[in-house]
Amino acid sequence: MSRIGTLKMMVSASSMMVGAIVFAGCGSSGDSTFGDGSGDGDGSGGALTGFGDGDGTGGDGKGNGNGNGSGTAGNVGNVDPTSACATASDGAELQPISLVFMIDRSGSMSNDGGSSTVNVRWNPVKEGLGAFFGDPASSNISASLAFFPIRNGNNTTCSSAAYQSSVVPMTQLPNAAAFSSAFSQNPAGNTPTVPALQGALDAARAVKATGKNVAVVLATDGQPNGCSSNTSGVEAVAAAGAADGIKTYVIGVGPSTGNLNGFADKGGTGSAIMIPTNDAAQVSADLQKAIGQIASSLLGCNYGLPAPPAGQTLDVNAVNVNYTPPGGASKTLAYSADCKNKDGWRYDNVTAPKEIILCADSCATAKAQAGAKLDIIFGCATAVPPGEIDPDGNIR
Repeated sequence: MSRIGTLKMMVSASSMMVGAIVFAGCGSSGDSTFGDGSGDGDGSGGALTGFGDGDGTGGDGKGNGNGNGSGTAGNVGNVDPTSACATASDGAELQPISLVFMIDRSGSMSNDGGSSTVNVRWNPVKEGLGAFFGDPASSNISASLAFFPIRNGNNTTCSSAAYQSSVVPMTQLPNAAAFSSAFSQNPAGNTPTVPALQGALDAARAVKATGKNVAVVLATDGQPNGCSSNTSGVEAVAAAGAADGIKTYVIGVGPSTGNLNGFADKGGTGSAIMIPTNDAAQVSADLQKAIGQIASSLLGCNYGLPAPPAGQTLDVNAVNVNYTPPGGASKTLAYSADCKNKDGWRYDNVTAPKEIILCADSCATAKAQAGAKLDIIFGCATAVPPGEIDPDGNIR
């Protein structure tokens, strides 16, 4: 086997950091799961258990392994990155998420129109956030926490730079203790959403500059007011963040939030997540669930496929994807051109692939298992179940 070099990959939610990337054709391998037979037969001879269309005898499973051998590939088996046909592979963990939380601490969070709301807004928001910050399932997430308004005596601070500073800096979760004293100041004042969101997005920009996957989570119980804040101003700030690749997720707490969907839409997240406040326990649970949904949505299932070096051509029929759950055994995912096999994967564009995309169920599994690892292996024939279409459009 001619080995031209090695591949180093670090997979993020939507991209791959690439070191030395080299591709080579597969040489002979008698023990490959995916038969790479050589000879003039159909690749089904001897103990061959793979997909060879070999152009030789096929008996010892040597050759290019790109065919329709009669092997036992119904479950596609597992491709071992140490196999002789594997020319390049490396582990790739899903990149952790960083969330910048900006939480409404205006007076209406504790008293709205003369009626106490502290037990259906402020307290359950505090409890829901605390539960999320301490949840072991948050182990692939870091979070910072800030509040608005910031008050200097009876005056509201309007400088976005002030809101860029967090009460709790970016902290690896789970770590409820780090956030336990953050809610000591009681709600008061108006809702200066424009400088607050601007500050949160500026904080997120600093995180993004370090190469991390970051988003802003804005939770509020009302429409903006104070510091010249208005709906169009908030939407403009959110749109500028989205243009810089930073999404703004919006959580509405209470019945009097007004229309928050514009903030989320301009922030690149579609619509706001609304949480009713008629039951305190449910507010806390709903908030924790909403944040979990936000975190899940940030764990993308598109993985950048690096281009081959100059003079080399990527063989789309010689790429495999292995998934390893935390503490579990590695499993080779089957290629599924149309993702009818929801546990499989596909290319974004098979004629000019730039990404590997996990199908619905394999994507959901990867998102739900913090610390899962993905290996992309080059050189061995792509695992395609019999009767399914391979990347070249042929039925295996």
